[in-house]
Amino acid sequence: MALFTLVGLVSACGVSSDSGPRDVKPEERPTDLLVTTIGSPTAGTGSTVYFLGPSGPGQNPPLISVSRASSGEATALLTALIEGPTPLEQDAEGLRTAIPQGTTLRAASMEGQGTLRVDVSSELLTSAGNVLLDALSQIVFTGLGLSGVERIRLLVDGQPQDWPTSSGDSTRDPLTMFDFPDRIPFDQPDYPALPGPTSPTTSTSSTTPPTSVVAPRTTSRRTSGS
Repeated sequence: MALFTLVGLVSACGVSSDSGPRDVKPEERPTDLLVTTIGSPTAGTGSTVYFLGPSGPGQNPPLISVSRASSGEATALLTALIEGPTPLEQDAEGLRTAIPQGTTLRAASMEGQGTLRVDVSSELLTSAGNVLLDALSQIVFTGLGLSGVERIRLLVDGQPQDWPTSSGDSTRDPLTMFDFPDRIPFDQPDYPALPGPTSPTTSTSSTTPPTSVVAPRTTSRRTSGS
């Protein structure tokens, strides 16, 4: 399962400006400001948590993948998620979390094939609306990064809940990425170079160099009486 990142460019960190958005290459990332590595997550390794990045007015905040030291164990990874971004990540990258302060992880374990059972404390229910959707997305996409996990059964103090989805419906079924399609993180390719004004077109089906064909120039003759 592919999970997917949106990485912001931070000019204050010494990254050179570009004509459009692109991924920041590892060698361009400032080592004196970051305590974690922001970049494309490795699906199925449980090394990535998702926080919220800066957003414009009326926009859903993007999910930003942040690497955390993890052996692929659900409890350790989800605990790191609930702890939230570090102060340095908040200041340098503008990262934040929608998971309410005081929320704790009660348990996390596999339940049947592909289902991760996650039990959290009731502080999570102090959020509502888009803030709750953001918090649920953080939990779901972080959990989906664990090996073998396809869905998240999210409980509060051991009890199932009616969870909202992006469609406006609610469900007690295990949550998947398709419950939050507007919040799915994605890989952002390098910003493509703009082609030059006279880029030649070559054929890949033959080794023979292309032959330029010059169309004959036509002239307009004036006939007598015209």
